[in-house]
Amino acid sequence: MKDIKIIEKNGMNIVLDVNSGSIHIFDEISKNTLLKHIKAEEITDTREKEALQEIEVLINEGSLLSKDTGELPKLVNKSLKSICLNVAHICNLACPYCFASGGSYKGDEALMTLEVGKKAIDYLLDNSIGRKLVEVDFFGGEPLLNFQLIKDVVAYGESKAKELNKSIKWSMTTNGVLLDEKVCDFLEKHNVGTVLSIDGRKEVHDKYRYFKDKSGSYDKIVSNYQRFKEYSDDYVARGTFTKSNLDFYNDIEVLKNLGFDHLSMEPVIGGDLTYEDLDDIRKSYDILAEKYLNWLKEEKPLDFFHFNINLKGGPCIYKRITACGAGFEYLAITPIGDIFPCHQLIENKEYRLGNIMNGTFDNNLSTKFENINIYTKEKCIKCWARFYCSGGCHSNNLKYGGDLSSPDDLSCEIQKIRLETAIYVQTQKLLNEMSDKNLKTSDKITKEKIIDMLK
Repeated sequence: MKDIKIIEKNGMNIVLDVNSGSIHIFDEISKNTLLKHIKAEEITDTREKEALQEIEVLINEGSLLSKDTGELPKLVNKSLKSICLNVAHICNLACPYCFASGGSYKGDEALMTLEVGKKAIDYLLDNSIGRKLVEVDFFGGEPLLNFQLIKDVVAYGESKAKELNKSIKWSMTTNGVLLDEKVCDFLEKHNVGTVLSIDGRKEVHDKYRYFKDKSGSYDKIVSNYQRFKEYSDDYVARGTFTKSNLDFYNDIEVLKNLGFDHLSMEPVIGGDLTYEDLDDIRKSYDILAEKYLNWLKEEKPLDFFHFNINLKGGPCIYKRITACGAGFEYLAITPIGDIFPCHQLIENKEYRLGNIMNGTFDNNLSTKFENINIYTKEKCIKCWARFYCSGGCHSNNLKYGGDLSSPDDLSCEIQKIRLETAIYVQTQKLLNEMSDKNLKTSDKITKEKIIDMLK
């Protein structure tokens, strides 16, 4: 049933209308009546007939069994919005699960020069027509191995953006090894949003995130990260789960107890996860959901990135259909100025778009990325999750699905588990808020539905 998704958790039947994004809570009779209605089965039971009347109200108002037009809305501004500056194709760690082949992307180790960095900023500002705010992400390898370059690029970018009446939002992803007080002070001063890589428990983290001599990095980075939190709240502590920590809810709890309150936990890219792990992954998300709902009651509730799904609207419909904008709204720049659709495609030289130093750019390849959306992906057209995952990551699709428009089946299953849990969490969160405000519901489905509060 591509038009609805029924999520059954803890005795609750959450009905998602896929196309409108509306959420309803049905009792068992209403749920079964809906399924019978979809299958065009005869409904004779009195209670089911009453439920059907309420269901038809929802259908008529467009919040249940609504239709997907299959049309891609026009994007008002297709100009460049953000760039990923790969300032260091080198790393001081040797993580075996690194998608960037240890930071070098299967190429020569390199550090970006200031000439390239300035040219990249000019390229972004010149091509972000109609945008007042643009974004620059410092990436690697380990970007802090080129910290002086980062400082110089920020100074240049802020000055140049001011001349053009624009502003730049800076961000960076780091392994934390070099995150000393001087770096913390700079990042706080320039409002650099920072992704802090850490996998949770010490034994889990050190198994994968180690130095070149195989010694673990946990003890070094935890103290650095806790110092950083004293400077800035603009961070996400991002972990990775593999077959070694399918009970990753424990890693989230460890990070929470260390004082981190902005957290994310991602499945390893192209790692050791298999279909046999899906039950354990679902169990972990279910356990984490209940812990998370309890943590929300604390004075400073935990902010878990993947439970922050917005049921009240979220991204515009264009973004929900086309995803990240890689290749036209978002570009990655290598240390030598090569342009790629995103940082994860740098190893695929056939997707090189051009070079900012010689002014080349492949508009045809860029247009190819612009034209990729959920309606061009056969696997996505009938999937209930299509408006939430937007067809998956292009790079992952290519690497593990064999084509930009062919999502990897295992990645899809993990994503759907995560989305089901997030929808449950947000629905339960709202019900708890209703209870706190003494808002009562009757047995009528029209009273049970929470669409109006979620829209």
